Amino acid sequence: MTNKKELNILEKDYAEDLNKIKQTIRENQYKAMVVVNSTMILTYYQIGSIINQRKQWGNKYIERLANDLKEYGKGYSKSNLFYMVQFAKEFTKKEIFHQPGGQIPWRTIIEIMTKSSTHEEMIWYINQTHRNGWSRSMVLNQFKLKAYQRSLLEPTTSSTIIDNTASDLTHELFKDTYVFDFLDINNIKNERDLKNKMLENILDVLKELGSGFSLVGKEFEIKVDENEIYKIDLLLYHTKIHAYIVIEVKVRKFHPKDYGQLVFYVNAIDILEKTEEDHPTIGLLLCKDANRFVAQTTLKGSSIPVGISKYKFLEELPEYLNKRLKERK
Repeated sequence: MTNKKELNILEKDYAEDLNKIKQTIRENQYKAMVVVNSTMILTYYQIGSIINQRKQWGNKYIERLANDLKEYGKGYSKSNLFYMVQFAKEFTKKEIFHQPGGQIPWRTIIEIMTKSSTHEEMIWYINQTHRNGWSRSMVLNQFKLKAYQRSLLEPTTSSTIIDNTASDLTHELFKDTYVFDFLDINNIKNERDLKNKMLENILDVLKELGSGFSLVGKEFEIKVDENEIYKIDLLLYHTKIHAYIVIEVKVRKFHPKDYGQLVFYVNAIDILEKTEEDHPTIGLLLCKDANRFVAQTTLKGSSIPVGISKYKFLEELPEYLNKRLKERK
């Protein structure tokens, strides 16, 4: 049972904490006029650190703080104070303020903390959110698409380097697996269905491919003569690499013969469309599946910048990721 002397000590310590927190809020409110978000994040981190020093006091301590901080607004509610506690536990000051964490909105940080399974996952989402300019809704969608788990997978295939100036960007261009969450797997019966749905949802396709892609043409025609016309599924241009991107889609597993068709299209665009300012055209083959040995053997020794990736529908993603991650262990 707590005696009177102990209660006095607790009251004194509580009063000191409350004064520290109020002083932190007041000081950073002034700084917030200059840098709003980063100052708020710093405030929340400092408050979480103060509370964590008294973690043995339990939830009633936080409830009392929330009541005594009402004058500073809804940002210091009981639930938000609990998030501050978690925030200060999960991250070091260096991870937040020497990295992009301090530049990300607080509500987005909360989503990342509550939905991530590991500290590494949190750091990955914070860095990617800053790098790609993701909004909160976009972050939620990336969790839905298992973006972090997908990032852990080694590429199924590799691409040929364009040249020394563009090689880093080229390596980043292709993903192991693309997720067409905007398509209904039940409506895709054949290759024509898949191509039509991709064309109907071209903006979603471009978003899944990544930043820098712009559409040049859908079913882009290569006319040899009046009787011989070839159609590229998608012809894109990458504004960072400054190169045309030829994309062909297959509803089946990759076969080496697909490589020949893609190389023909890549060479044709180099001849017909590429200018002196453009880097060599790149080819990307999207298949339902691809055997690593077959794909890498097909590309071995190629002088044409070509990559082979898989695509999955959202319904297939959890099973696929679990299988791949087990294979890596």
